[in-house]
Amino acid sequence: MKKLILLLIIPFLGLLITSCNSNDNPVTPTNTKGNIYITSNPAGAQIWIDGLNSSKTTPDTVKDVTEGVRNITLKLTDYNDTTFTLSVTAGQTSVVGPITLVSNIYTVFYGGQPIRIYETAGTDTTQPSGLDLSSGMAYGVSSSQKGLVDIYYSSNGYLVQSADLYPGLIRVTKFFVGSSNNIYDGVDSPDRNTGTWTTGISDTETNYVFLYDHDGHYSKLRITGQGGGVPGIPAWVEVQWYYNETPLDKRFK
Repeated sequence: MKKLILLLIIPFLGLLITSCNSNDNPVTPTNTKGNIYITSNPAGAQIWIDGLNSSKTTPDTVKDVTEGVRNITLKLTDYNDTTFTLSVTAGQTSVVGPITLVSNIYTVFYGGQPIRIYETAGTDTTQPSGLDLSSGMAYGVSSSQKGLVDIYYSSNGYLVQSADLYPGLIRVTKFFVGSSNNIYDGVDSPDRNTGTWTTGISDTETNYVFLYDHDGHYSKLRITGQGGGVPGIPAWVEVQWYYNETPLDKRFK
């Protein structure tokens, strides 16, 4: 009888021991988070993940990102948003970059070889006096392309001035003298409705000038040289400028 009771008790004790062992060694939860380290050129871009701002800016590491395919967006003022996908692996740090950001300021630079325009008096068809700011082309103020002229070099006072001041031309351009002669300084134009805008500048102006033309485009121009103005040689100036292709956009970074 004692043997029978013992045989019945042994299986029960085995179940009890197994149950105790299970409670003493719970299963460790699986890590489902990873990290992302991102750099960009230029730096300082906000890092957004799946449409949410991580509050981090490049270069930096965003920690505890749920594993899987994530949508990453980099945002920086004056640059287009840059979006890409990234597969995040739990327990690992994904390294991305440098990501090159694309500027959303669309400017064209004219005058790598400075463009020469001549005074209006005593010149011929080979010595154009006016400029089309949008194309970088020089035209005579009496030529068949005169309707494209935005500014011209006048013999009357030796001024570079708005085209509408020449008889028969209609395109109006406003001038605002800047604070330095470094056209590459990245300074933006003041708004056309603020400050002192004029109809022209002297050919001896050493600072660059901002322009606002007939079509609502801003430019940034400087006189790089001058000459002539003696018998048989008309006066001339050479200029270079940035032209912003987006109407009403004042940025020149």
